[in-house]
Amino acid sequence: MDDANRFDLSQAHMDAVHRHRRVIVNFDAISADGERFATKDVDELVRWKLMFADETGSHIDSVWWSWGEGNQAPYPSKIMSCTPGFKQWVEAGFDIVQSFLNACKKRGLETFISHRMNTGDSDRGTDARLPIKQAHADWVMRFFPSDHELGDLDLVVWNYAVPEVREYKLSVLREVAENYDFDGMELDFSRRPLCLPIGRQWVNRDHLTQFIRQVRSMLLEIERRRGRPFLLAARVGENLLGCHYDGMDVQAWAQQQLVDILTLGSRSFDIDITDFRRITAGRNIKLYPCLDDHHATDGYRWPPIEVLRGVFTNWWRQGADGMETFNWGHGTAEAAAAIGMYLERGWRVHRQAYHEMGDYRALKHKDKIFVLQRRGGGGWGGPDPDDWYMPRHWYLCTNMFAPLPANLDPLGKADTLMTLFIGDDLAAQAGRINSVTLRLLLNDSAGIGYVPPGASNPSDPPAAGRIERGLLATDGATQRYNCPPVQGIECRIDVRINNALLETPVIEHGWLVFTDLNPRFFAVGDNLIGVVLTPPLSQGVESVSIEKLEVHVKYNS
Repeated sequence: MDDANRFDLSQAHMDAVHRHRRVIVNFDAISADGERFATKDVDELVRWKLMFADETGSHIDSVWWSWGEGNQAPYPSKIMSCTPGFKQWVEAGFDIVQSFLNACKKRGLETFISHRMNTGDSDRGTDARLPIKQAHADWVMRFFPSDHELGDLDLVVWNYAVPEVREYKLSVLREVAENYDFDGMELDFSRRPLCLPIGRQWVNRDHLTQFIRQVRSMLLEIERRRGRPFLLAARVGENLLGCHYDGMDVQAWAQQQLVDILTLGSRSFDIDITDFRRITAGRNIKLYPCLDDHHATDGYRWPPIEVLRGVFTNWWRQGADGMETFNWGHGTAEAAAAIGMYLERGWRVHRQAYHEMGDYRALKHKDKIFVLQRRGGGGWGGPDPDDWYMPRHWYLCTNMFAPLPANLDPLGKADTLMTLFIGDDLAAQAGRINSVTLRLLLNDSAGIGYVPPGASNPSDPPAAGRIERGLLATDGATQRYNCPPVQGIECRIDVRINNALLETPVIEHGWLVFTDLNPRFFAVGDNLIGVVLTPPLSQGVESVSIEKLEVHVKYNS
């Protein structure tokens, strides 16, 4: 369809699209489902969930509620069965969704409902199939038809190429849109973006576009009846190639003005905002890159504030309209303990970020760490980066295009080339900078046999002939380390930034650290990093890869 088929949007609708949003918080409300949640005082639950949004100086402007996995309802529904954890409230005539909606409106917060488009059959329960899926076997498809990742689980998901599926899901969305006075609705494809037959997603893309168009038409109908805007957002992959892989024709959605907001990515630092800006040029569409810090990018779960500052600075530099968080902490440890609920481990950093991330100026001249993305990680979707295979089922959340890990040339002839985006103008701010360092963590898979059995922390003595190990990632209570390269590696490695050769590094906690870098080495935006070992690798003794690469910038107070 061309411009003639675009929807006509009212001025009030466009004004709502252009509302100033610094930070959108997407609450994974399902995390509070179950008997514990339903036995709590509602006012206490509201204070707990909105604690950071209530703080003076918070940049949070909008709250989006993800009430469940999308196949069962936490609210009274004539279409879906009730979520087990909320059943007693629904039977008693109490509506928890309305209570949280009222709390946001009272605070002047914009509020969306976020619907997961294709997830498991049960919310916080078993993986048994829903009756509707059992009754309509031709509406569903296997989650991983030939994949070992889920073991014995036999999950099935909706096939949006089937017209009846689109009509059923539309009825689910219509019910919640008609019954609740939300400001907008998000279609969340990030939880599990498999909506079309595996390997034929792009071929079947028009079915998904048709569904988006149906939702748009339905919400505009409700908008006209209620007399105020009802916006539509969609969470998609972090780049257009990934969207193609998953059968999401975002270009067509933009051309036909089917959405007002695109939420970009979920667990990736590398979001191609520039390309999305290109396809939405001339359209009233806002772009909000998103970061999930629970199902996180590999190696950077609950990172220090400096890493988050680097990510957000890069996104602002590329022209983001604001930021969105997902699975972030929303209250203090004391508040969680008082109410007897869970606590997100990174809550302290999240709390600080909510006072900085929504304003590019608030990030200026603050210490930052700019990092290269790693493949995989984060739970659902991405294979383990240490056991990587090509994800054929979907792209979103896999980080499959990420540059790391990257093998070094065994012959020592060619640089391993990587592109690192830096949003700060380091050359222009040189007078304010205290130091710039580049840190490199290498892995030697040939050195696996040299790792001391049972070694679990950096204080363990180094293996014979090798440097100490470096911390690669922390996942819950588990820590992962590299297989350290041989001693003397620091004297054999050449690292170049935009073809400028760096001095010999020092070794700190298993990392190769290049100190006192000239800020003028760096460009604003993409920087070419080249790494090579000279002399080349010793066959049978070394097999070296780059696991992590970071640029640390410290500013004067």
